[in-house]
Amino acid sequence: MATDYTASVNCECHLRFAESDKRVIVKREADGEFGFRIHGSKPVVVSAIEPDTPAESSGLEVGDIIMSVNGRSVMDATHSEVVRLAHSGTDVLELEVARTCNVLAPRVVRSGAKDTQDEPICTGYLWRKSATSSNMDKWVRRWFALRRDNCLYYYKTDSDSQPVGAIMLLKYEVETTPELRLHSFAIKKQAAPTLRLAADTEEAASRWATVIKEAIERNNQVDTWLNASLRMRELPACTIQRPDCFGYLSKQQEHAKKTSSPTGWSRRYCVLKDAALYFYDDANAEKAFGVACLHGFRVYGSAPNSGGRKHAFELQPPDPTQRSYTFATESEMDKKRWLAALEYSIDRWIKIG
Repeated sequence: MATDYTASVNCECHLRFAESDKRVIVKREADGEFGFRIHGSKPVVVSAIEPDTPAESSGLEVGDIIMSVNGRSVMDATHSEVVRLAHSGTDVLELEVARTCNVLAPRVVRSGAKDTQDEPICTGYLWRKSATSSNMDKWVRRWFALRRDNCLYYYKTDSDSQPVGAIMLLKYEVETTPELRLHSFAIKKQAAPTLRLAADTEEAASRWATVIKEAIERNNQVDTWLNASLRMRELPACTIQRPDCFGYLSKQQEHAKKTSSPTGWSRRYCVLKDAALYFYDDANAEKAFGVACLHGFRVYGSAPNSGGRKHAFELQPPDPTQRSYTFATESEMDKKRWLAALEYSIDRWIKIG
């Protein structure tokens, strides 16, 4: 279980902390990892789940509040106390958790006619070769969706609304790999992890390889992610589908950051989607006045230059020449909700090229 990540809890759900929503058992192999990350304190919250790990197969979810570990209540335990308890020598964790209503990626329920702009180009189950399992020949079945943004998303099942991952198909190549598995192919590029997939039939494998190659070609002609981000900036906040998070944030102005002034903050309505944060004057604004592209950014739960502002946090860029961002929320619970959503959105989205 990793511990150095930011995480969260959802303040919009009315949780009954005296009762758990679910009991989860996470069993790791000897000297292996449980496969989930936590952060926060009193209570701690699940911030990320690694693919192909015991945590993923256990039913644990991002945003789950951990209420007890192996029968011991941890609602009032600090982060380090929970970590010590989890690593106290056992390979089995019995967790009582409170679920946070799947607010980080709410399910979109449509009625009436389908939105053809949101219809995937291709969907279906594929086998994905595990890159993390000790079993080098382990393949896991996942639901894949190639969407019109020319990105390939994959989910645990076809009923899940929250993807396990998303890959921008830019500058990749597709090649068949019959030596690995029947009806298999690889999506690869230099200096990037190779995604190895297999279909159940030759026809399905051929269809997937064709549509993925077409998406790669479209992406090679234009930076689709940036193009989509700029296009969505022209839309009202309420029309952005499947946001990772949304709500009001206070944003520190640059001059205030340099002087660590307690003043110099502006309140903005923000929508987070696919590692892009859109800024609006308010929730009813017709379009965003700005967008922050957060690929590669790190999320920090403290903000030393916030001038003592409560519930502040920072987003630091991978390149020190880029701009950093400092935000603050109205409550600690809302801060944790945003931290979890930001980490999820940035970690899930793999920018290639």
